[in-house]
Amino acid sequence: MQLAITALAVIAGMVFSLAIALLVEELIFGKVFRLFFAPQAATVKSGQKR
Repeated sequence: MQLAITALAVIAGMVFSLAIALLVEELIFGKVFRLFFAPQAATVKSGQKR
């Protein structure tokens, strides 16, 4: 049981560290979330006309 708690604490620490790193990077550069959440341009083929 102690091993499971230790593993959970390590994973939670890594996730927290990643979240803080992303937040700091976003505050400094401000481009990470625009890459992930940019609207995708819809591609329309010319053969799909009705």
